Amino acid sequence: MKAATQTETGRAFEWSVGRSVTSLVGCRLIESNFSKLAKLCYEEKISDKKRDAFDVAADLAVRHILNKEKIERDPDATLEFNSDKAGQKGDVRDVILKYSGKSIGISCKSNHEALKHSRLSAKLDFISKWDLSDAGCSTEYWNQIKPIFAELASIRKNSDRTALWEDLESKPERFYWPLLDAWEQEINRVISVNPDKEADFCKRLMTYLIGRFDFYKVMCKGSKRVEIQAFNFSGNLATRKTNFPTAINVINKKNGGMYSKTIVFNHGFSINFRIHNASSRVEASLKFDINAIGLPSGEVYQHTLDIG
Repeated sequence: MKAATQTETGRAFEWSVGRSVTSLVGCRLIESNFSKLAKLCYEEKISDKKRDAFDVAADLAVRHILNKEKIERDPDATLEFNSDKAGQKGDVRDVILKYSGKSIGISCKSNHEALKHSRLSAKLDFISKWDLSDAGCSTEYWNQIKPIFAELASIRKNSDRTALWEDLESKPERFYWPLLDAWEQEINRVISVNPDKEADFCKRLMTYLIGRFDFYKVMCKGSKRVEIQAFNFSGNLATRKTNFPTAINVINKKNGGMYSKTIVFNHGFSINFRIHNASSRVEASLKFDINAIGLPSGEVYQHTLDIG
C-alpha cells in the first residue's frame, strides 16, 4: 500500500471520530462529499494497524467528551463533516454533532498539533487576512518584504522553476530572519498605533489562530495515547471557560523551533510561528507552522488517555 499523505491520514482519523460518535450516540450521519472522502481515506488509504489505532483512540476520546457533556443516545441527533471552506473561514471543527438545539464540534488531529499553516508573500496582506485590523499592512511592511520575495521570484524564474531551497546559500540571513523581523515589527506597529485596542487585537489574533467556535480538539499520538483539549471562549462547553489574552508580553526567539518567533501573551498563552519553505523547489512565498507551546492549564481543559 502506498503511504498515505498527511491530509489523507487526517481525514481517515476524522472518519474514526465521526464513526465513534454515530455509534455511541445512535445519531444519523448527514452524508456529503466531505464525509465520503473521509470514509474513503479511512477504508483505502491507511493500514489495518493504523485504522485499529485510530478506532481505539477515537472511541476513548469520544466517550470522554460525551460523558463530559452528559450527552446520551439520541436518534434525532445528526452528525456532519465540516467543509474545507468552513475551515478557511475560521471554523476548525471537523465533525459536528447537533442535538436538542445544541451542537458540539470536534477538531481531529493525527500526530500533529499545528494550529495553522499560514502563508506570507509579496501580495498577501496578513493583517487584513487574519482580521487583525481594518487598515491592513503598512507601507513600511511592504517596503521590507517585497525585495525578499522579488529575489525568490527571480531565482525561480531564472532557473525555469527548477531551483531547490537546499541549494540556496545563507537562507536564514537572506530570507527567514528578515521576513520574521518585518512580521514582528508590523504586529508591534499595529498595537502601537492603537494601544487602547491591544486586548481587541489579541482576541482577533487568537480567534484567527484557534477558531471562531468553541470545540474539543482530539489528537491521536500514534498507538500510545490520545490527548483532548477544549477551547471554550464563549462558554458553550461543559468545561471551564477560556479567557482571551489581553496583552502581548513579548515576541522573542526563545522556546520555539529554528527560524521562529514566539508571541508570549498574558494569561498563559504562548504561540510559536516557525517560518519554512513549503516546497522543495523555490517559490515566491513562505509558510508558517504555527503551534501553541503554552496554554493556561486553568482555562484550557486538557486530558490524556492511554491507548491499550
